[in-house]
Amino acid sequence: MSFRLKAASGPHTGQTFDLAESNTAIGSAGGADISIDGLLEQHARITYDGEMLILEATDQAWVNGEPVARQPLKSGDEIRLGEYRFVLQAPGLRPPSVLREVEERQKISPWTWVAIAAVAAGGFIAVATFVLTQL
Repeated sequence: MSFRLKAASGPHTGQTFDLAESNTAIGSAGGADISIDGLLEQHARITYDGEMLILEATDQAWVNGEPVARQPLKSGDEIRLGEYRFVLQAPGLRPPSVLREVEERQKISPWTWVAIAAVAAGGFIAVATFVLTQL
C-alpha cells in the first residue's frame, strides 16, 4: 500500500506523510502516527479495510469542503483538519461508488434481433420495389 497525505497548507506544506497499513492516527499526541502540532491529541484516524480508506474525525474535519465526522476517501480528496489542509494520494484506489456491484443489464433475446432484422429487410424490399416501379 502506498497511500500518503501531502500537506497543502501550514508549516508542513509539500511534506508527505505515509499512511500505515490499516490504521493511521493523526493528532498532536506523541503516539500519533502523523504528529502535527495544533491539532487535538487524537484529531482523526484514517483506516483501510482492504477496499477503501475511511476518515473518522473526533474534531473539525472537512473532505472536499464538506464537514464530516466519518467519510470514505478517494485519491485526490482534499482533507482539512483544523487549520491544516492535505491532499490524499492513493494511486489505484477506486472511489466507493465504483466498488458497489453494478446491476446486470437485461439482455436482448436473439428472437428480438431476428424480428428487427426481418422488419429492416422488409422495409428495404419495400423501398427497393417502390424505386424500381417508378423507373
